[in-house]
Amino acid sequence: MKAYKLNKLFQFLFLFLFFFGGVLIALGLNDVEVTKLKYEENNNIKYNVYLKENNFFETPYLGEDKTYIASLIDYIDVNFNYNVKYNMNLTGDYRYKYVAIVRANKRESDGYYWEKEYDLSEEKTVHIKEGNQISIGDNFKIKYSTYNDILSEFKKTYGVDTNGELKIVMKVANLSKANNIDEPIVINSELSLSIPLLEQALEVSIDKNTTNNKNVISLKEKSSNKIYIAYKVVGALFIIMSIFGFIKVTKANRKLKKQNNYKITLDKILNSYDSIIANVDSLPSFSSFEKIKIHSFSELLDVYNELRMPINYYQNQSE
Repeated sequence: MKAYKLNKLFQFLFLFLFFFGGVLIALGLNDVEVTKLKYEENNNIKYNVYLKENNFFETPYLGEDKTYIASLIDYIDVNFNYNVKYNMNLTGDYRYKYVAIVRANKRESDGYYWEKEYDLSEEKTVHIKEGNQISIGDNFKIKYSTYNDILSEFKKTYGVDTNGELKIVMKVANLSKANNIDEPIVINSELSLSIPLLEQALEVSIDKNTTNNKNVISLKEKSSNKIYIAYKVVGALFIIMSIFGFIKVTKANRKLKKQNNYKITLDKILNSYDSIIANVDSLPSFSSFEKIKIHSFSELLDVYNELRMPINYYQNQSE
């Protein structure tokens, strides 16, 4: 029964080949490489507050980081500068626009009663091709009284106790791709200038928000390394071979088992119960014994458990 045992070994080997082929295909499907895209922004907003004609201030405007009298503000001259640099070349579009947001805030709690957004510019597009740096700059003259009047009308109409805010925002969206990488790069940035409204006789302070982001983005790309194709091909061959091989040896073993069922059963019994079976070279005389036929070896085990005498095994070599 060497052939039967050999086929059993091959069954195990084919199962191992099937598993190994699956591992190779999994490795082949994991054909993605991660590229680290680093970028750093260097943004700033510069502004001057231009004054209405008056008898007190000798200069036409005041510089940054001062306190301003709201009733004297004519317009605010603002320069937006957006700058970003990457560690690799990009190709695609940068889209940006400027908006003014008028908001009626709640005095005693967070939130607001009303806000409205006004476009200061159309959406603009900057094309980048094989470049790693973008610089965008624009100038706006914000008429303070225009937006102050809008909020004054809202307050007068609805009689709410509110303090107002004018927010000038530059919205930037990166819609480009790194070279040889299909995954798009999505980076949104905002630069803003906040100006209080409805403060006609009080002091006004202007706040800037020019957060400079410095970050790393993980981009996934399909690898061109041929080793991944080899993994998938070899893995598929192993799986196909293992399936056909396993089926073949399983059929062969079933055939052998059917043809040699007696021998297989006998070997199994002898191997499993070797400690209680004694091999004898000749049959004893049964003339003085009563013969009892049993249906299965398990019944003979029951007899052994009762008598605690070894089971004698004899095989006629001529048969």
